[in-house]
Order: sequence, then C-alpha cells, then structure tokens
Amino acid sequence: MSAAERFDGCEVVKKLSTGPITDLYHVVQEPLGRPAFIKALGSSILPSSPFAASLEREARLLAELSHPNILEVYDFVRRGERMWLVLEYVDGVSLEEVMKRAKRVPEGFACAVALEVCRALAHAHAHGVVHRDVQPKNVLLGKDGSLKLANFSVAFDERMPTAPELLEGGTGYGGPAYMSPEQILGERADGRSDLFSLGVLLYEMLCGERPFDGPDDRSTSLRIRRDPVPPLSKKAPGVSQALERMTQRCLEKMPSDRFDGALEACAILESAAQELGAEPTAPLIRDTLIRARLIDGSPLKGTVERKVRPSEGRMGVTVAGLFVALLGILGGGFAIQSLSGKAVGTAVAAQAGRRLELLPTGRAALRVVAHPWAHVIVDGQEVEITPFARPIPLSAGSHYVRLEHPNAPVERRTIELTPGETLLLDVTLKVTAPKLSPSAALAKARAVNPQESGDSGTP
Repeated sequence: MSAAERFDGCEVVKKLSTGPITDLYHVVQEPLGRPAFIKALGSSILPSSPFAASLEREARLLAELSHPNILEVYDFVRRGERMWLVLEYVDGVSLEEVMKRAKRVPEGFACAVALEVCRALAHAHAHGVVHRDVQPKNVLLGKDGSLKLANFSVAFDERMPTAPELLEGGTGYGGPAYMSPEQILGERADGRSDLFSLGVLLYEMLCGERPFDGPDDRSTSLRIRRDPVPPLSKKAPGVSQALERMTQRCLEKMPSDRFDGALEACAILESAAQELGAEPTAPLIRDTLIRARLIDGSPLKGTVERKVRPSEGRMGVTVAGLFVALLGILGGGFAIQSLSGKAVGTAVAAQAGRRLELLPTGRAALRVVAHPWAHVIVDGQEVEITPFARPIPLSAGSHYVRLEHPNAPVERRTIELTPGETLLLDVTLKVTAPKLSPSAALAKARAVNPQESGDSGTP
C-alpha cells in the first residue's frame, strides 16, 4: 500500500473508487473498530487548489447538519499536502444501483425513498444549505433499510465561499438530467431547485425513465427549460394520483410554482404514503433490496428476529380488516360524514386496491367556496365539486388544497388547521373561457379522457 493510501488511525479495507479530484475508501477506524468512508484528496491535487478547499468546505457544511437521513462527518484531517474526510459508513447500495437492476420500482418504495430524501432536504434547507446535486448515486440505502443523502461537494451555503462548479471531472453535477431550469441557466439555486431534482428522481423511480432525457446534454437542457412534463399516468398507467400530482408540482418550470419548501412536500408525501398503505420505511427499503437481489435476506448482525406486534404491523391489505375492527372499538363515537355520496372521514379501505380516505385524527374542518366553481382536491384526493360550503372533516395539521377548473389556472393553497377549527377558503378563479356548469364540464372531461373521471380507487 502506498503512503497516499495510509490514513492515521484507520485501516483501509478496500479502495472503492478513483476520481480526478477525490478517491473513496472503505476503512475501519482504530481502536474503535468502527467502519467508515474516507473521501481523500487525490494525490495529483495541490492543497492550494480550489478543489482542495472544497473538500474542507464540504466538511464544514456537514458539521452543521445532524439528521438521520444525512451522511455524518466524523472528522476532517490535514497532513501536510494530504487531506481527507472521515464519513459515516453505509453498508448497502446506492439508489442508482437499484434503478439499474429494477428500472421501475414499486410505488411504496418510491414514495418511501422520496419522503426520506425530502426529510433530509428539509433539514438542510432549514440550516441554509442547498444540496444542488440530488440524484440516485447520491442516495445511499443500507442493508438495515436506512437511507442517507450523501455528497455535499457542490452544496450552496451563502455563509461560505461557493464551491468550484467542476468536480470529479466533466461537469459538477454529472450532466443536466437532474438539474432545475434555473441551475441550467446559471441562476442562483435555492431549496426549490432541490425539489425539482427530487421530482425527477421520483418520476424516474415510478416509470423507469427521466422526464426530459434527450440524445445529448444540450437537448436535455433545452427540454428541461422548455418542454412540459410528459404525463406520468401515460408512462406508468395506474400510478397513484397523489404521487403524480406531487411529481408534477415539483417539476414546474418556475420555482414559485413548486412547493414553498421541503416541509410542505414532506406533508404531501406522508399523505401519499398513507393512501398507499403506510409501512415502516426501513423494512420496506430492506425488503425491496432483498427482492432485487442486491442484498441477502439473512438477519442483520447484532439483531434478533422477532414477530411483529399488532401495534407495529403494516397498515396494508393484510391487516386492513384488523384496522377497521380496531377503529370500531376505539372510535365508536365517530360518524362517517358524506359529501355528495362520498364517505370522507373514518372510512378505511377493507379490500385490496382501495385507498384510505381522509382520516380526521384531530377534529378540524375546511369549508371551500370557489367562484364560479372548481374540483376540490385535498392531499391528492378529489373531495367535491363546488359550489358548496359544507365542512370537509380533516385532521389537524397541514394540508395541501388544489382547485381545478378546465378554463382557469390551477389554484393551490397550503392550509394549517388546529384542533376544533373550521377554516373558510374563499377563492375566485381566473376563468378565461366561457363558463360551463360543473356537470357539463365533468362530462366533457370524461369524454376526452375517461381515466380522469374522478374515481379515486387504486388500480
């Protein structure tokens, strides 16, 4: 082993990769016996180089962050003309490896991965850090089902000098495929740029291809800036409406048309996960890696196999009947309320393929008045067609409301409900064409596209 591959207090297990700027190693810290990654400056890079400064900058950025979904930095070491980061080790694979093996992944897995990445972004953004390079190779999945967002080498923090744009050779981002329109134009990126990249990631997981790919980087860049998003429902028939709406919102060209922040996007993903039948994220990720034959299914070292208690069981098809029975016992006083023949409240899907309805765990309500009228969609589920002002029972907390009219721009609102509150949302839509009655417009929409008939059932 050469001197350049010796690191104080660490034993090298394996060299994982070599790049023009940095090399990556799997090591064991001594005497702790703790596995770690070492990201070391390449031997050809001088310490005075701006690329060397970017490695220290990455260490300082990571030191500001502490989140279960962000790779932790253990140490930054400088020895003469050498420097390296000691990073948390993930025993597993990258999302890029999963996508190469599986192409299109199950909806539940895609939603779980997007949610954990979104939580990492929310934490980073709250600390003033914009990742700017959200893509599959930077999402690490552990054999234990953990998820870590890695590689903050081109992250932006206004409190620190800007990192060089060219890292690891070629482009700083490995091509434009996951970049937002404003990044391609060289404009300053904020947290909403990361959400655009998350939208590309989610789109790719759901249908097996990216939304704007062209034959080369230039055409891809042009498509990202100019072309509308190909409808996800056509690429992946039967995809969850909530996930499709989530993806569409992230991929808006203008940052102001995307979510205001990652916390809002997290709330939508959490709602989508509930519709799909929420499962604990770590077991879901681990099971998917096992099915893809990327890891073996043997028990993890230091763990004891045990039976899952009913209180920890999956809220999926296999326990739907038990869940309904439990609601009947604990919530005998709950009444199912009806809005135009749709049960919205404590109704729970008892058959495979049906979605969970809006479930008010804390009493609150929303009244919607839309002029002239609109389809009202709450957290990805169509609730009603206005005009009406009857209360929609919802849980206390954040909800995403979307009002759609065939001849007006979509109106979006994020509301915050407190227990016992009834909020009135009064919106006038900017209709630019002759007004149609709700029934006539709905009939027209169904004639043009039978799939958008308002049926909220999961195929």
